[in-house]
Amino acid sequence: MDISLDSSDIKILNLIQNDATLTNQEIAEITGVSATSVWRRIKNLEEVGVIKGTVALLDQKKTKLNVCAMIHVRLNRHGEDTRVEFEDFIEQRPEVTECYAILGRHDYSLMVVVPDVEKFEKFLAGHLLNHPLISESTSFFTLRQVKYTTALPLNLHQT
Repeated sequence: MDISLDSSDIKILNLIQNDATLTNQEIAEITGVSATSVWRRIKNLEEVGVIKGTVALLDQKKTKLNVCAMIHVRLNRHGEDTRVEFEDFIEQRPEVTECYAILGRHDYSLMVVVPDVEKFEKFLAGHLLNHPLISESTSFFTLRQVKYTTALPLNLHQT
C-alpha cells in the first residue's frame, strides 16, 4: 500500500521520532494542528504501519555493552529455503541488533553488540561460524560511535 504523507504528518513524525513522550497537546502546539487531529493522524499512521512501535533508546556504554562489531557474512548456497533458515537463526540471536541483506561479495551485514571481546568470540566461533549455511565472515570492530539515529530523514520528501 502506497502511503501519502502530507506536511502535517511529516511534522508530527519528525517530532515523535525525536521525542515519543510528547503529548498530543504539545505536538498540536508545535505543529498548529489540533490535539484531536494529532491523535487521529498518529492512530492512522500506526494502523497503516508507518509507525511500527514506540521504544526507549538505551545507552550502549551505560548498559555495559562495550563491544560493537559489524560482521559481513557469505552463505555457502542460495535460495529461498536458505534465506529463511539463516534469517530465522539471526532472529533468535540477541547479540544481533541489526541485519541487512546486501549486494556484493557478502550476502548479509550484521551489527552485533556484546559486553566484551570474549562474548564476541563466543558468539562468532560458537554460534555464527558453526552455522552450516555460513561459508565466510569478515568482522570489523567499531572504535567509537560517530553518528547514531533512528530518525528517518522525512524532509527529503519535500525537496
